[in-house]
Amino acid sequence: MRVIAPRAFTEAIPFRLKRNRYQLPNELQSSNLAASYPTFWYTPKAMQEKSGDQMWWSVKSDVQKAVNEFQPEAVLSYWAHPEGEVGVRAAQLANVPSAVIVGGSDVLILPNLPKRGPRVRDVLLQSDTVITVSDGLRNSVIELGANPDRVQTIYQGIDPQVFHQHVSRSDAQQQLKLNSELKHLVWVGRMVPVKALDVLIDAASDLFNQKLPFELHLIGDGPERGRLEMRVEQCGLSDSVRFEGTIGHDQIADWYRAADLTVMSSDSEGLPNVLRESLACGTPFVSTDVGSISEIADSRYSQLVPKQNSELLAKAIVDVLDESFAINARQYQARSWDETALETASLFERLRSEKSSSRTEASKQNQPTEIPIASQ
Repeated sequence: MRVIAPRAFTEAIPFRLKRNRYQLPNELQSSNLAASYPTFWYTPKAMQEKSGDQMWWSVKSDVQKAVNEFQPEAVLSYWAHPEGEVGVRAAQLANVPSAVIVGGSDVLILPNLPKRGPRVRDVLLQSDTVITVSDGLRNSVIELGANPDRVQTIYQGIDPQVFHQHVSRSDAQQQLKLNSELKHLVWVGRMVPVKALDVLIDAASDLFNQKLPFELHLIGDGPERGRLEMRVEQCGLSDSVRFEGTIGHDQIADWYRAADLTVMSSDSEGLPNVLRESLACGTPFVSTDVGSISEIADSRYSQLVPKQNSELLAKAIVDVLDESFAINARQYQARSWDETALETASLFERLRSEKSSSRTEASKQNQPTEIPIASQ
C-alpha cells in the first residue's frame, strides 16, 4: 500500500518552519507502508468547487511517482470531494479501478451547494465503486444518481487494542483526576455549527437547574470554540462544562472509559465512529436521531432524540445515566479494523478481476479480422 496524505498549507507551513517532519503514526512505524505528505494549496473559503483541481495540482507529482514506482492495482480515497475527485483522476492516470469512501456530510450537505454539488455527483458516477459506512448513506448515494450495483456498505471498525473495557470506570476516572462523585458526560468532535453544541449547552443548563451533579467534557477544537466558551460563561456553567481541547486518538479511549455517558447533539451525521468507540469502551450514548445513527442504536444502551430539542436531550441524558444502560453497553460486540480491512480487500479483488476481464474482452474485440483466402 502507498499512501498520499495531503496537508493543508495552513498546517504544513508552520509545522515545517519548526523543522518538523510528517511521518507515520507510531503503531505503523514497523510496517512496510510508505506515505508522502504533499502540501495542499487552495484558496481559503473561496472557489471550493475548484478544490478538487487545486488538490490534484498539489499532489499530482506524488501520484505520478507512485504510479511509476509502485504500479498500483487500485486507488481508494476517503470523502467525496475534493479527495474523491483526486482519487478518480489518479485511477485514470494509472488505468486501474477507483473506489471512494463517503462518510456523511460529503453526500448529505455538499450536494445541496449549487456549484459544488455537481462535482460530488461526478465523483459518485465516475468511481468504479462507492463505499458507504451505513445503509442510510447508501440510500443517499443512490438518490444522487449512483448505480445501486456499484454502491456497497462496509461498516467501519474500531481498534480493539485501543478501545476496550480492560480498565474500569473508577480507575479511568482516577487516571484522569476526575471527581468520582460527579456524573461525567463526554462529547467528542470538531466545534463547527453542524454539531449544534448550543443545544448541548442548553441541555447542560437544564441539568444544572435540576441539581444534577455532573461535568460535561467537550473534547476537540474548532472555529466555534471561542464563542461557545463565552456562552458557557454567560450561562454560569463554567464549573460544569469543561473544554478539554484536542486529545490524541489513543487517549480519547481513557475518556470514554471514565465517562458515564457519551453525548452527541448534531444536526447532521453519517454514522460517527465516536459512538462505536464509546460502546467498545462499555459506555452508553445519547444522540440526536440524525443520519444513520439509528443503525447502531439500541434501547438497551442508548437513546435517540429529535435534533434541536435541548429539553428532550436533557431528559434522555438523565434516563441513560441509569446504571442498567452501562451494564448493557458492556455487552456490545464492536466490529474491528481487521474485519473492515478484509471486507475492503475482498471488494478490491472483485474490482481488479472485473477490470482484467473487461480488458481481455476489449482486446478480443480489437483483434484484426482474419479473412480466409480461397485455395487456387
